[in-house]
Amino acid sequence: MIREITSTSNPLVKRLRALARSKKARQREGVFLVEGWRALSSLLGQGTIHCSLEMLVVSNDWKDDARLPSGVERIVVPDFVFERISDVRNAQGILAVVRHEPSAFEVFQEGNYLLLDAIRDPGNLGTLVRSAVGAGFDAVLLHGGCAELSNPKAIRSTMGTFAFARVWEIGDGELEQLLSADYELCVTTGTGGENLYAARFGRKNILAVGSEAHGISDALARRATRRLTIPLRPECESLNAAVAGSICMFQMVATAPR
Repeated sequence: MIREITSTSNPLVKRLRALARSKKARQREGVFLVEGWRALSSLLGQGTIHCSLEMLVVSNDWKDDARLPSGVERIVVPDFVFERISDVRNAQGILAVVRHEPSAFEVFQEGNYLLLDAIRDPGNLGTLVRSAVGAGFDAVLLHGGCAELSNPKAIRSTMGTFAFARVWEIGDGELEQLLSADYELCVTTGTGGENLYAARFGRKNILAVGSEAHGISDALARRATRRLTIPLRPECESLNAAVAGSICMFQMVATAPR
């Protein structure tokens, strides 16, 4: 079904604005917005783990685009209305309302988990999710008050990979389940840890990455079984959290048993 809306005071436009700007609105409805064709095409092009398309919103220029799926409600709006909804400066004229269908936390028989500890920058969080999918990590664990993945900036930073990642918010109970199942907790540290490039990893790993401002929490560091350091030139004091986490993930996968 296709319908047109021409007013910024329409209730649906107000709902979409709330979803773009309000964490409470996204959590209340269990949906979030995906904006831009690149992210949306990833969602449409493959089967996903936990997302379904509820609605498409397009500007007039997209009205008859053959790439858009049939069978999904489509809302067509003028450019000025779309810009009112959009969360980005240069809107591309297409966004989707996506329903999140969360799965239950699992302890896999073996695998790699990425644990993000108090990563509050949504851009870093989204980038780390993207790298986790690219490296083939099995799940991403949000711990210690991370940013929400449904934040529009986080979603954009995943570049469409959000739909293919298992992402669970966890507390100490879930972490204990993993440690009891003999998973190694590997934490990143700027200095004094095991050289990442000399390290070898088994089949059951949790890689914990902390915020740039504070690093891994003391409580989590005390439970670590391994501490990893990326060797840097002296001219470089530290790396961005998303860069460091991404390097570690790909190195862990490269040295895993085959």
